[in-house]
Amino acid sequence: MARSCNFDREDKLKLAMELFWQKGYAATSVADLVEHLGINRFSLYNTYGDKLNLYREALRLYLQQNSLPALDSLRAEGAGLQQVIDYLEQFVAQQREQKYGCFLQNALLEMSLEDAVVQQESRHLFDSIKEAFAKALTHARERGELSSDNPEALAAWLLLQLQGIRVLGKAGLHQELQQALSVMRAQLGR
Repeated sequence: MARSCNFDREDKLKLAMELFWQKGYAATSVADLVEHLGINRFSLYNTYGDKLNLYREALRLYLQQNSLPALDSLRAEGAGLQQVIDYLEQFVAQQREQKYGCFLQNALLEMSLEDAVVQQESRHLFDSIKEAFAKALTHARERGELSSDNPEALAAWLLLQLQGIRVLGKAGLHQELQQALSVMRAQLGR
């Protein structure tokens, strides 16, 4: 008879997410996971398959809990230029608090050449961000809040800026982040 888990799978997944986010995939050993999660190797493999599968699940959890919900204000009915500005300001402020940077961006830099799942998840997030920006910018243009003739291109430009902001935030260049935010606001007419 198979033994049942005597721990909460999701709680342990959150712990794994934190560890992978801090150390990356290669620098996190199975022994590190066993110690950090407080479970034995058998339970780790029996529950999550292997280290790579656990990493992928942790990355998906990060996106579901951290990245995608942050887009809700941009996706809201009637969202416009103010919601875009608010999102950018919150995003810049968040970089001061995330000393490990973005888990997804870290995963891209470390694993994107070897792991199609990392590429797929990043594409999903980037498409979601671009679509959310484009929707809000289109509404802003329709209401006369934005003069851009191409909200889609502006959304792609903002997506690009976000990735640079993440790198500057991880480097601790907070003054440069504020300067970049000022330029983005000016580009958006604010």
